[in-house]
Amino acid sequence: STMPHKRNPVGAAVLIGAATRVPGLVSTLFAAMPQEHERSLGLWHAEWETLPEICCLVSGALRQAQVIAEGLEVDAARMRRNLDLTQGLVLAEAVSIVLAQRLGRDTAHHLLETCCKRAVAEQRQLRDVLGDDPQVTAELSADELDRLLDPAHYLGQARVWVARAVAEHQQFKR
Repeated sequence: STMPHKRNPVGAAVLIGAATRVPGLVSTLFAAMPQEHERSLGLWHAEWETLPEICCLVSGALRQAQVIAEGLEVDAARMRRNLDLTQGLVLAEAVSIVLAQRLGRDTAHHLLETCCKRAVAEQRQLRDVLGDDPQVTAELSADELDRLLDPAHYLGQARVWVARAVAEHQQFKR
C-alpha cells in the first residue's frame, strides 16, 4: 500500500487462504484411498502433488499464525472502551448464570432478557438497569453486580483453553 499508516493483514489472508484450500486437497487424498491389487495405476498418482501441497500450505499457515501471534498488540484501554459500547450487555450471561442458581433458569433468563431490553430501549448501562430492579437486588448485592459485570473477572473457559494449549505445546516440544 502507498499509505504508510496502513497495516494490511497479509498473514491472516495467507492463513485463511490455506485453510480454505486444504480441505479440498484432503478430499483428493480421500478419493485416492480405494486401491486395487498392488496400488494399480491411477489413484495413487493423485497423491503425488496433493500431499506435498497440503504440507506446504499447512506449514505456511502455521508460520503465519506464529508471526501473527508474535506481533499481536493488546490495547487494553481500547478493548475496555469497545466493551463499554455494549452497555454491559455482553456480560449479561455472567449475571444470568448466578441468578439461575438462585431463581431457576427460566426465571433468571426472563428477568435478564427484560433488563437487557430495557437497557437498550433506554440507552442505559445494564449495570444501572439491574441495580434498579428489585428482583435482581433481592438476589445480588451491588458488589456482586459490579464483580459479575466487570470484564476483567469474566474469563469464562479461557484458563482451561490456555492450560490445554500450553500442555499440548509442551508435549509437542518433546
